Amino acid sequence: MDNIKESKEYRLAKEWEMAVNDFDFNPKRFAAAIPDMHPTLQQSLYRLIRECIKVMADDSRRYDDRNRASHEEAKCIMEYLNEHGRNIPLK
Repeated sequence: MDNIKESKEYRLAKEWEMAVNDFDFNPKRFAAAIPDMHPTLQQSLYRLIRECIKVMADDSRRYDDRNRASHEEAKCIMEYLNEHGRNIPLK
C-alpha cells in the first residue's frame, strides 16, 4: 500500500495499539459497547475485524511464539470464511 504511514487508517491503528497496550484495557468491555453503535457502523467494524484476521492469518507476515496462537487461530477462521463467508455490504 502506498504511503500507508500517512493514512488515517495507520494513525488509528497506532492509537489502538497504544490503547490495548494498557493493562487496564478490557476487550470484553470494548465489545460490550458494540450494540450501542449504529447497525451500519457495526457492519463496518466487522469488515475491519475480518480484514485484521486476514492479515493475522497471512503466513508471510512476521510472527513468533508471542503471537503464534492468534496467527494459528486466524488461519482457522480464514479457512471457515473462505468456505462459508458472505459478502458484507457497504464499503
